[in-house]
Order: sequence, then structure tokens, then C-alpha cells
Amino acid sequence: MMHISLFIPVLTYGGAEKVVISLANGLVEKGHKVDLVIIKREGALIKKVSPKVKLVELGANKTFLSIMKLRRYLTSSQPDVFLSGLDNANIVASIATRMANVNTKHFITLHTNLKQSYKHPRTIFHHFYPYLMRNLFRRADGFIAVSSCVAKNSGAFLNIPNDIIEVIYNPAIDKNMNEMALDAVEHPWLDDSSFFTIVAVGRIFEAKDYPMLLNAFNKVLSFIPNARLIILGDGNKTIKDEMARIISSGKMEHAIDIHGFVDNPYPFIKKASLFVLSSKWEGFGNVLVEALYLGTPVISTACECGPSEILKNGEFGTLVEVGDSDEMANSILDYIKNGKK
Repeated sequence: MMHISLFIPVLTYGGAEKVVISLANGLVEKGHKVDLVIIKREGALIKKVSPKVKLVELGANKTFLSIMKLRRYLTSSQPDVFLSGLDNANIVASIATRMANVNTKHFITLHTNLKQSYKHPRTIFHHFYPYLMRNLFRRADGFIAVSSCVAKNSGAFLNIPNDIIEVIYNPAIDKNMNEMALDAVEHPWLDDSSFFTIVAVGRIFEAKDYPMLLNAFNKVLSFIPNARLIILGDGNKTIKDEMARIISSGKMEHAIDIHGFVDNPYPFIKKASLFVLSSKWEGFGNVLVEALYLGTPVISTACECGPSEILKNGEFGTLVEVGDSDEMANSILDYIKNGKK
């Protein structure tokens, strides 16, 4: 039995957070002692954590303010393995591990394409992340990338040799997924066969490029008046405002539902006529695997990292150019015309 600790700031809805919970729950079932370390006991996914997993709350307001508390946790608990995920958590974990001066092995998980993610830093603080990561991460005991593309691009970005990065795909399939997909979901479009309903799932932020999807859907709607679009996710207010403007200018209020976060998206995905991913970049793309598993056809942007690997370069779903709303619209229209769920 090993003592394994996993660190992620909060358990709000997101692909990385779901993966960390799956790992924690799976490892504890294998007989290991597992700590799940968070800075705040908040987030919709907390209830997904197994009661056998020890939830450790550091009690910090921000991830970067948790360094000393994380150091104290590592010094007192001294886990055999310390696994961190997400950029800010990886930076903080790297600092705290060095300060704790313990024999714990620190492994960094690379969940996104760092090369793409930091082309346009989102805040003043993000400008410093590359410097911090390149100088701190080299001291880690190992690296895990969620896709081959992430390993290649993030390794080059961090100046880390590819041969020391292990590729381990995300555990995207939950053993209860089929059962969860049968849960009742009340939505008029999903239960009415006269509608062609497209579903997209994911946090609202720059990477997901929902404005592009809305512009594509506007063209689809002009040809297919009974088309409908449901977006499951919440997030950045600025992008949400931009999405509202696109919907209003296209007079699409009757055909688009920005539904917000849902605890169980699987009934929506299973009942959808089509699942669409419009991302500018991804690390893996759990939702594509989930949609395929549930038997829903998919169209995705061929963004760097994830979709092309998952869809085997278009064998298992349609790939379109990143940011190309016309190609996305045409692919959706082609599917409506030539394919039927």
C-alpha cells in the first residue's frame, strides 16, 4: 500500500477536476491510502469524492497563497507520491515540495497544450507562468501528459525531453455512465423528435470558442429552422456577454439554450442528435470520449491536442478547422442531410 496525495485547487466542474476525482476514487479502491488536497472545500464535484478518500482542505483564499500550508501538509503527512494538476497548482506544488524537503516523489500532470495556452496570456500573472514553470518543473520526479500532443508541445514549451514524459490518457469513462445517461432530463427539445438538437459541454472560457459555434449555428438555423443548440457550462462573464450579443443579433433566442452547469450531462449527450466541440485548444477532450461511448455522433475542431487522437484523424467523427464557423456549419448541415442518429 502506498500513501498517494493528489493536489488540485478546487473541485468546480472541469475535465481535470473530474480526472483527479476518478484517480483518487480508483486508487483508494485499489487499497492505497489517498489524500485529495484542495485549497477550498467548495465546488459542484465534491460530492463525487469517495468517502474513503481523505479530503484535505488547506484553507487558503487563492492557490498561490497556499504554499506554506501545502508545505506544512507535506512535512507532516509525507506521502510517498504527490501528484499535482493544472498550471497554478503545479507551480505551487513544485515550490512547496522543495521547501518541505521530504522524500515524497512529486509528479506533474500536464493537462493542456502549454504552447498554445500561453500564446496569449489571459492576465498579467500569466505572463510569469512560463518562466516559473520552466525553472521549477525540471526538479519534478516525473511528468504525465494526457495525450501525445500535450507531451510533445508542452515538453518543447518547458524544455523537457520527451522521453521523460509519460503519456497516460484520461480515465474518461465512468463505470456508472450508462446508468447516469438514463436519468430523466426535462428539456422540450430533447424529447421532441421534430427538433435536431446539438449539445456542447464545457466551461465557458476562451479555449472552448463558443462564439464560433454560435456563429456556425446561425448559418445552420437559416437552413434548418428546427435546429436547436444546448450549451452545458458556465464561466467567464465577458465571453458570456459576447455570446448573448451574438444570439441577440442573430435573433436566435428561441433556438439556443445556454443551460449552465449540470451535475449529470450524460442524458443530454445521449439524447442529442449531435455532439459538437468547438475548442481552439484542448489537452485531451474527455467529452468526446464520453459522447462516443454513449453513441452520439460528434463533430470537433481539429485543435492541437486531443480530438485528432481521440477521433483517429476523422475516422470516428468529423474534424473541422479551428475557428472556421463556415466549415463547422457546413459539416453540421452535411450531417443533418446525410446522417441520422
